[in-house]
Amino acid sequence: MSVDLDKVYAIINKRDSELLGEEPPTVAQTEANYSRVVKELMGKPHVKAYPMPFLVTNQVDPFDKTPFIGVCLRNRRYVEPPKGAKPWGGVRGKAIPKGHYNINLSKYNQRYSIMGIRWSRLIDTPIENESNCSLEEVVSHILWELTFDGWSEEAAQKKMDFIKEHLKNAAREVKEGTCVTLPPSKKGGMNVVIPDSVNQQIMDIINKKK
Repeated sequence: MSVDLDKVYAIINKRDSELLGEEPPTVAQTEANYSRVVKELMGKPHVKAYPMPFLVTNQVDPFDKTPFIGVCLRNRRYVEPPKGAKPWGGVRGKAIPKGHYNINLSKYNQRYSIMGIRWSRLIDTPIENESNCSLEEVVSHILWELTFDGWSEEAAQKKMDFIKEHLKNAAREVKEGTCVTLPPSKKGGMNVVIPDSVNQQIMDIINKKK
């Protein structure tokens, strides 16, 4: 409520223009899209704060070393893995091998994505800014992340439901063995398992580009 929204829209527009390149949106287009988002968010009823606060930090892409601003949720219940233990991504019902820890346990994850969480659950969540961003920059990055899957809470939820259904089908295919298994790229690495439906999508994309 205390930010200068004109500055917020300008920051978002600059970021989108850099990403889209040849067909960047105008500031007016950005304002038209995000003003609707802001209006919807401001109209949400007050709720109990989400258990994990927003966390905004300065980060560096591990591949091309490009700096960027990361937006996620901080896990306040995080604990460090047992010293010397190796990560193990096991499944429920299986014993953890000696000298390993289960990376799927929430307590061992410091940060979580906001993807898939309804906007109405996040509306009164505190923001922890550990970046060098101004308040307008912080808000612009959070709005950009919130709208990654849609311009409204309903649209974003429909997209997430679609993704969850595909993940469910992919897990079923892996369990049934209808998948392609690639050997690890290096000794001691893990196999890469690609469900048949995902493999078909990859091949369709490759064939379309030919």
